[in-house]
Amino acid sequence: MTLFAKPHEDFRLRVRDFVESRLLPNSNKWEAEGGFPKSVFRELGDAGFLGITHDPVYGGAGLDFGHNVVFAEELPRSQMMGLTLSVIAQTNIFPPLIAWLGTEDQKQKFLAPAIRGEIVGGFASSEPAGGSDVLGAVRTVAIDDGDFWVVSGEKKYITNGPIADVLLVVVRTKPERSLHSLSLLLIPTDTPGFRVKQTLDKLGMHSSPTGWLEFNECRVPKSYTVGKPHMGYHYFARNILEERLLGGAAAVAAADLALQDTIRYLKQREAFGQPLSKLQALRHRVAEMSAELEMCRRFVHSVCESYRDGRVEAKEICMIKFRVFEAVQRLTEQCLQLQGGYGFLSENWITRMYRDVRVLSVGGGASELMKDLVAAYLRL
Repeated sequence: MTLFAKPHEDFRLRVRDFVESRLLPNSNKWEAEGGFPKSVFRELGDAGFLGITHDPVYGGAGLDFGHNVVFAEELPRSQMMGLTLSVIAQTNIFPPLIAWLGTEDQKQKFLAPAIRGEIVGGFASSEPAGGSDVLGAVRTVAIDDGDFWVVSGEKKYITNGPIADVLLVVVRTKPERSLHSLSLLLIPTDTPGFRVKQTLDKLGMHSSPTGWLEFNECRVPKSYTVGKPHMGYHYFARNILEERLLGGAAAVAAADLALQDTIRYLKQREAFGQPLSKLQALRHRVAEMSAELEMCRRFVHSVCESYRDGRVEAKEICMIKFRVFEAVQRLTEQCLQLQGGYGFLSENWITRMYRDVRVLSVGGGASELMKDLVAAYLRL
């Protein structure tokens, strides 16, 4: 069984039409403004794109994981990897944990409105003092106070943090560093004691707002605990695999767009009395790039098929996170190089993509951590 069938390709055309008609024309404007209107989430919800695999009871479409992959692959056509990141955070980082572990009340209050695009969600794990070492880095504490948790601490580098209506927050509910010391709490951003300390200025991903958040004795009902208390690390570790996998699909699709754009440029630009595409050195470079990109795509699609079928290949997903993402960074840089002076102009969207993809080997688990995890899977 292949990853995509006719229903997936029909869905792809629907997503592509939305992206190219509604998002792409605004790319330069929203990049310059450092974000996009929250109303875009409502438009995506109305189009049925924010709950692709979720239960129709909560407004979802009830489709398979292959449709999620299609959606992730089409978003980069907006020429905004930041917007792509923010939307994937809304669809595949925040809601899945509520759909999987949430109570009926949590699903009605937070999942269904997120699928409709009425509220924006964020996942808050990383902190100013550390990110990848979740068990040791989390210093945001939740103190037991009867029917409430009292939450204090800070979170940093949080996608959608400055615009979120509700956050799913990783907190420490036991002092020791152990696999059973963290919990997940839903914290609405109108909770007294919460504030956005800073909207962070970044090298790239300008259309995705990133926040430094502060919790000062926020009283959170225990009914907003997602799943069982003290099991947060296990839930987080499983959920982040889907984020990395879909990120891989989006990154490869973005690199393919950059390569196709570069091929068009080489056919049009002339040197020495002929198009650049006729120069053997450049033709061979493009052939090598195309081969590397195709290997990345087939690897990602193979792991996506396994994931769709219920086989979570954690080792391979970690490999995608460093090998594929680093390949996308190299390919983007080569596309910029092949476009010469034009590749260095701000008006060229590949220049923007060059800045955006630099975060791929940093965010969501640095390449160095991924390589160490793969080594552990290999029993080294």
